[in-house]
Amino acid sequence: MDFKQRYQRLNHWCKEFFRRMPFKLNVMGLENLEPNQSYYYVSNHQGSFDPVVLVAANPNAHTYISKSENLKLPVIGKWGKLIGFIPFKREAFDENVTMLREASRKLKKGQSICVFPEGTRSKSNELIYFKAGALVPAYLAKVAIVPTSMVNAFQLDHSKVDSITVIYGKPIHYADYKDLTYDQSMKMIVEVIQDQITFTLNQI
Repeated sequence: MDFKQRYQRLNHWCKEFFRRMPFKLNVMGLENLEPNQSYYYVSNHQGSFDPVVLVAANPNAHTYISKSENLKLPVIGKWGKLIGFIPFKREAFDENVTMLREASRKLKKGQSICVFPEGTRSKSNELIYFKAGALVPAYLAKVAIVPTSMVNAFQLDHSKVDSITVIYGKPIHYADYKDLTYDQSMKMIVEVIQDQITFTLNQI
């Protein structure tokens, strides 16, 4: 079974999970994505179930840059091995040379990756600091970056969930960020993510 087939199996399980829930998972912006294109998804990080939310939302196969300790967890660890999570050590995110090279290699081979540059859960719809070094793999592989926003995903860590929304922004192509510093690119991405969250909350 190849990577895409393994991902489709996981996508099915995650969608089934949300079908059984008494709330709706709303997904916006999938029309911005080309099915067979390699993307670097840059997302905010709200709660423990964020990877489940994003896998259910996105039919396009991708893996995650994830903390090493997550691979030791009963369920997430199994999923991580299934779709090849790329581990890093939390205390040295920007210095994980092996992780950065592995992420770049997978992107160059056409495999999409999602990263949570905040490094920890915000536990709210508020954004916390996005580490610019998380963009290194995109620069090395010269792939398009997709600003990805989650709204109310943190509620899954609690008993009350109204609805969850995932928004995929328009891809930012390499030609549009290659002359920018990591900090400048991340600032642009964060602004898009914040705008998507604000727009969604205003519609609720």
